[in-house]
Amino acid sequence: MRRFILSAAALLLAVSAQAKDAMNTIDLHTESCLNTNQSTAGMLECYTHAEQEWDTELNRVYKALQSKLKPAGQDALKQAQRAWVAQRDKEFDLVNAIHAQMDGTMWIAVMAGKRADVVKERAVALQSYLDLLTEGEP
Repeated sequence: MRRFILSAAALLLAVSAQAKDAMNTIDLHTESCLNTNQSTAGMLECYTHAEQEWDTELNRVYKALQSKLKPAGQDALKQAQRAWVAQRDKEFDLVNAIHAQMDGTMWIAVMAGKRADVVKERAVALQSYLDLLTEGEP
């Protein structure tokens, strides 16, 4: 039994490590981009690209999670994701409203970073659910 638990833990760490590598890569790309593009336009481009990368990762994880769920879970995930998309859009509206009250162009990049963070948080949350489902797989 102890051997099984150790094997399962090792597998979870390997799967989790692969997902975390993909997620860390996005953060590293963003950091590298910001280090070489310190103008407002450059930072905006970095954060916009980060949001797109996080959205791609979110969709990858969503599909992987969907494939692991039974029909009831698939429906629950679909409904939760639809609700999250609506919440994301409202959060983006808030980010835009806050930005509209800020003086200075630097806030454009800051707000783009906030948008990327919203998408990243959802990708990380879905990945944690996927990790739970795959921890006991052979």
